[in-house]
Amino acid sequence: MSPKTKATQPAGTSHRGGTAPTDPRVHVRPLRAVDLGRCAELLAGLHARAQSTGPRGMLRGLAYLSAGGCRGLLDGLLASPRATGVVAEVDGRVQGFLIGERQLFAPEDFASIYAEPRSVAVPLHGHAVEEGEDGVLLYRLMYAQLASAWVDAGFFVHNVSVHAGDAAALEAWAMLGFGRKSACAARPTAAHGKQAAAVAGVGIEEIRGRDDEVLEQSHRRLMRFQAGAPIFWPYSGESDARVRDVRREALEGGRGFALVAREATTGAALGSLLFVPAIFLPPMLAADSVVYLWEGFVEDDQRAAGVGSMLLERAMELVHAQGIAWCALHYVTANPRGGRFWPSRGFVAVEYTLCRRVDERALWHRGPLA
Repeated sequence: MSPKTKATQPAGTSHRGGTAPTDPRVHVRPLRAVDLGRCAELLAGLHARAQSTGPRGMLRGLAYLSAGGCRGLLDGLLASPRATGVVAEVDGRVQGFLIGERQLFAPEDFASIYAEPRSVAVPLHGHAVEEGEDGVLLYRLMYAQLASAWVDAGFFVHNVSVHAGDAAALEAWAMLGFGRKSACAARPTAAHGKQAAAVAGVGIEEIRGRDDEVLEQSHRRLMRFQAGAPIFWPYSGESDARVRDVRREALEGGRGFALVAREATTGAALGSLLFVPAIFLPPMLAADSVVYLWEGFVEDDQRAAGVGSMLLERAMELVHAQGIAWCALHYVTANPRGGRFWPSRGFVAVEYTLCRRVDERALWHRGPLA
């Protein structure tokens, strides 16, 4: 614990009637416009430190290494009427900030695949604490103030994105009950380690300028797989139409491509990879030259045969030849297959999305009256 913010006996009381450990020199209050310059400085400092973690040589979000660039991100976030923020002052100086946005998604919305329909999201640029300060204490106090209002309003699912190399922040959020939900990872497109052997009797088809039914089937099978144990991501199919629109826009507009592994004699699809521009990457993670692997799926009976590795290596050869230096993707950390496969093929985590689901009984079950 930093001597700057050493915790004392509990002295803070929230409007929900609970207490939280605090420090007489720490004051948490609503974020004001006058604070944004200092918050941008904190965010730029955090981002600069994050550049030393992750894949070697990958420079991410270079525009946000300065407070000026970060200020635009904060302005954009706070422009939402559903966003609220607080700052933590230590001895009268802002040393941390936290901003969350309430999410309201219809079942057919594209975003409902990845985020709960009624939840709160704290993006990668929605929080920072000054280096050397006690992040566990400051994050706890800032989260307590914001989360109290979120829970009172019926928002029980809280998500926060954190740089994968920010050990102090990861520990602070873990202490608050947050666990890993998904990872954003990246690797160079250059060859990685031992090359995968070709799979006998399997050919690879390249799809450009058009959509293909096999990609629709791969999406649905991937979603069904993720709905099972131990992931349990619900899949209703209601968002499939929007997913199809986004995929077709990328493929037919020439901004994406796909590879499909097919059994040579029957033409049966064994697996596929879909690549698009870095439209799903947070701005602070986007490198100058990066492609995004949106969806990858291999049939159950082909995973041990090397079909996935063969598809990935062919794709990396293609994009590397086009001058694209990096490939990024997201995977569910609870996925027992993806959680092993992607790191084994050179992908290194650069961001974790953490999640906490508050027990709904907290809204009404507060114990007997004294």
